Amino acid sequence: MVNMNIKDDDAGMCCSSDYNSCPTIYLSDAQCEALGVTTAPAAGTVYTIQCKAVAISVTSSMEEADEAKTEGDAPDVRLTLQITDMELSGGAEKSAASILYGST
Repeated sequence: MVNMNIKDDDAGMCCSSDYNSCPTIYLSDAQCEALGVTTAPAAGTVYTIQCKAVAISVTSSMEEADEAKTEGDAPDVRLTLQITDMELSGGAEKSAASILYGST
C-alpha cells in the first residue's frame, strides 16, 4: 500500500484539509449501514477499505520548464475517481492508539 499523506502542489486547492493532504471519503448513514457500520466507532478507529473505482475526470498537463529539469518530462496527472463498489473491514478491532501504542 502507498501512504497518501503526500505534500504536493495541490495542497491549497478546494477541499484540502488543514490536517493533511490525504484524500477522504464521506459515507452517508445508508452507506454505513450497507457496509455493516451500525454503531458509531471511536474517532481514530482504523478500517481497511477495498474498492473499485471508475475514473470520471482525467487531467494531464505538461511540466513547467523549471519542474521538467528536476522531475522529468512526464506530465502532471490528476484523477477524479468515483467509487462504485466497496468493502470495509476492521472497525472496532483496533484503534489508531492501540496500533501505535499497543494495548494497555
